[in-house]
Amino acid sequence: MGKKLVLTATLLSLATPAFAADIIAPAPVKAPVAAQIFSWTGFYIGAHGGGAWSKWSGMDPTDPAATWSSVTASGGVAGGQIGGNYQISNFVVGLEGTGAWSSVKLSSNSPFGGGAGFVFSLKNDYIATVAGRFGVAFDRVLLYAKGGAAFTRDKYYVNNGLAGALAGSASGSFNRTGWLAGGGVEWMFMPNWSVRAEYNYMGFGAISEQPVTTGNLVATPANVKLNIQTGTVGVNYHF
Repeated sequence: MGKKLVLTATLLSLATPAFAADIIAPAPVKAPVAAQIFSWTGFYIGAHGGGAWSKWSGMDPTDPAATWSSVTASGGVAGGQIGGNYQISNFVVGLEGTGAWSSVKLSSNSPFGGGAGFVFSLKNDYIATVAGRFGVAFDRVLLYAKGGAAFTRDKYYVNNGLAGALAGSASGSFNRTGWLAGGGVEWMFMPNWSVRAEYNYMGFGAISEQPVTTGNLVATPANVKLNIQTGTVGVNYHF
């Protein structure tokens, strides 16, 4: 009997440390999950709207004494954009194309030397751009500059306001290519969605424009320069 007790006590003394170790062994600790780093890299598509201001400056090249005269007009713009970004450290580079309908229109007497009875209409009916974007990212906020090419169209309509044999009119449509410089700020306010505000200045060099006339109206050619400024807000969906 004594031997059995000694044997039992010995077995318990040997088993107790292993048993205790099983009881107090710490649970395995999982490695912490690294926080996901936000990036502007990817493609996007969106829409924008706002205001536009055009300034035309014209001169009659057939008149040696002619000087430049200018007119201005304003209106709204609404359109869309598509582009892509690539982020390197805190810097973001990208390429974007935009296209917008424009309601910029001037309606008045002829500003380029016409008589008092002439009704003159001049407008830019679309504005499109292709530009590079260069920015600095502060997490989900992006400050950027833009530079590239701009496209628009001058559309004329002139009516001399007379009737019968004296009636006359003129019309013309002239596409333009120029340059763009601008910038803006964009904020990724929720996954895949951002909002932005942007300003652009566009310059179009002088081109010769001569509308086609009908009836009792003669139109001389004009050298016409154009500047456009736009201020817009927009929203983008990022893929």
